[in-house]
Amino acid sequence: ALPANADALLLDDGVSLADVDCIVMDCDGVIWQGDTLLPGARESIALLREQGKRLVFVTNNSNKSRKQYVYKFEQLGIAVEKEEIFSAAFAAAAYLKTRKFAKKAFVVGGRGIVDELNDMQIEVDPGVFNAVQCTETDWEDMFLDDDVGAVIVGQDVAFTYAKLAYASLAIQRGAAFVATNPDAADALGPGMMPGAGAIVAAVETASGVSPEMYAGKPSAFLLELLKGNHVDMSRTLVVGDRLDTDVAFGKAGGAGVTVLTLSGVSTLDDVDEAIEAQRAGEEDAPPVPDFIVQGLPQMLGLEPEDAAAMELVEESVDEEDEDALGEYLEEEGFDDDEDQAARDAFGGRD
Repeated sequence: ALPANADALLLDDGVSLADVDCIVMDCDGVIWQGDTLLPGARESIALLREQGKRLVFVTNNSNKSRKQYVYKFEQLGIAVEKEEIFSAAFAAAAYLKTRKFAKKAFVVGGRGIVDELNDMQIEVDPGVFNAVQCTETDWEDMFLDDDVGAVIVGQDVAFTYAKLAYASLAIQRGAAFVATNPDAADALGPGMMPGAGAIVAAVETASGVSPEMYAGKPSAFLLELLKGNHVDMSRTLVVGDRLDTDVAFGKAGGAGVTVLTLSGVSTLDDVDEAIEAQRAGEEDAPPVPDFIVQGLPQMLGLEPEDAAAMELVEESVDEEDEDALGEYLEEEGFDDDEDQAARDAFGGRD
């Protein structure tokens, strides 16, 4: 059942749903992990729709096309429209389309990238077909279609040395190097599964060329795609499980509110390090979210007994407040001995 006073429940007493028109929501680590729906995610999305909020699902996972994501949502009991989904695969294809790209693209990545390119009438080069290895002789004899004008690199669960060699050669000969996203790994099952960033790093090292752009979060291009679809970032809440992509995307875009969930990759220790890096004035310091919650349902108060929303400030707190926060964290299931970030975060928004 949905709370009767749902409009006032968002992030405890910090922000009301009335303050936002749109929710930009990550998928992996927020709605699901792998093929498993996270507890309360379906109910949270239903609540937001009931409240009349526009939902935009922005994912850096490039393995699926938008059509395939619609199917995945449906399999998990959540109805969405293709137009509500902005994936890194879609953004990469859209980037080439906006450049009036008229050549072939070679893909190191999943079927989602290929499908999005096909939808935009961009021809995909077959590259090495099913070859796995590339010997010195193979390299010397390698045929590269002169019409290959771009290499798109994302997460590739069938990554091979032959693909690496072909992509490297194409880029060395002038093909545009487009990466879907920088995510090095994703939290899944027993540990961190290598993500697109790991594959991108291999291609970058082999070719000696850095990507001319990352299509997914936190890229300015993806932000412009959203704004082009009438998303007012100043009245938008961005929620995700990563500081370096989700929160960074929200901050770069001037989102009204940024929220980090602890149901995915980033941890309170990561937030603590980000706060310390900002205090030290480090140029590459990760962004700090406005709020931290255990998960999507806690953000909306669907499980108020487990809610753990904390407003972030950079000022230190007195001993009495630290003791109060310690008790709060213990009650809510946090490991307060390790979560100095939560202590630093206790207080009102600055």
